[in-house]
Amino acid sequence: MDCETKEMLNAKIKELTRDIATLPAGSEERARAVKDLETLGKLYVEIEKAESESSKSNDELSESRKDRWVKIAIAGAEIILPLTFYAFWLVKGFKFEETGCITSTVFKGLINRFRPTK
Repeated sequence: MDCETKEMLNAKIKELTRDIATLPAGSEERARAVKDLETLGKLYVEIEKAESESSKSNDELSESRKDRWVKIAIAGAEIILPLTFYAFWLVKGFKFEETGCITSTVFKGLINRFRPTK
């Protein structure tokens, strides 16, 4: 609810509270004013409850967005980190094996992982 409507509701509640103090006790007008004040009070409580629920849902929505981005970042890291690791060691292995024949067991193991297998 917008701020202007809420301010109008507060003003009306204050006005009714002042009016009740001036009305004679036991009169029909006072009973009606008390009933109106009770209704406005309930309405005010409902508005506050709706606003708090709305803010809670907005907080939950922003939390779910953060969780989603964290999951995406982790999934990306799960793909990129191993590829970077293998690329680094592949370059090191090619540098070590400049002669053209694969002699180190470490590089043989890496080559086996890179070759497509059936």
